[in-house]
Amino acid sequence: MDKDKVAPALGKITSGLYIATSTHDGAPVGMLSSFVEQASFEPPMVTIAVAPDRILAKALEATGKIGLNVLGKKAGGELMKPFFGGDGDPFAGLEVVENEHGLPQLSGALAFLACELRGKFPAGDHTLYLCEVIDGEMPERQEKDEPMVRIRPNGFNY
Repeated sequence: MDKDKVAPALGKITSGLYIATSTHDGAPVGMLSSFVEQASFEPPMVTIAVAPDRILAKALEATGKIGLNVLGKKAGGELMKPFFGGDGDPFAGLEVVENEHGLPQLSGALAFLACELRGKFPAGDHTLYLCEVIDGEMPERQEKDEPMVRIRPNGFNY
């Protein structure tokens, strides 16, 4: 394969932007994610690809739960900044909504989905997790916003 030829074409596969969350040792964890896709209508399922060395992968495998905070165009830029991999608690300064699933839910997100792990599959340098959506909401104040969409210039890196 000619990576120089494939890279720009592969990068044109669009994706949304999400803050994927869970808990690890009782603390909230999260990461910016774009490798998310709906996989089924009934039951509603999504897939998310996570590098095995990420704390979110460890949390998801330990708890069997993951939250997907869908980022909208209006507030998504500000919500994702703390999750770019810097030091410290990315949740500091963000309003986190409590829910019955114990998953970190960002108040400013366009929508939120609570999911339970149903399977996992090796996928190259990531692990693909199949998760069933068990709950979700889109606050009325967000109805006029649109989801953020990402198009990468190079399909071989973030």
